[in-house]
Amino acid sequence: TVKEFPYLTLIWDSVSRALILQWRGGFKGRNLKQGLDVGLEEFIQRHPEAQWIGDTTDIGVIGDEEQQWIDTNWFPRFLATGVKYMAVVQPRSALAKMSVRAVVSKIPGGQLTIFNCATLEEAREWMQQQDF
Repeated sequence: TVKEFPYLTLIWDSVSRALILQWRGGFKGRNLKQGLDVGLEEFIQRHPEAQWIGDTTDIGVIGDEEQQWIDTNWFPRFLATGVKYMAVVQPRSALAKMSVRAVVSKIPGGQLTIFNCATLEEAREWMQQQDF
């Protein structure tokens, strides 16, 4: 574990060479922003040797304001790192799954290969197969 918050745990997985963000629901919008920013700072320190896994299994619904901030503020900074691969472990909740997919669907095509999966283990295995 690299860092821990009540709503998020950051984990460095040396086997899959990925920074894993494990989200827990019930967060407020500012916590989502803070968590993504802290994750990005940690990621920048490890990239290009690292890629990104977002474990949203237990994430809450992402509000419209937060989705807009991710689209216009966070994703441009994330993509500017040169990241090539991102795995997203899909939420259990149908509503949360819709909000996560809405966010991920707005990433400009061709800049990032995204793997959607059901478990963290699938995400780790997929990341291990990538050449970066």
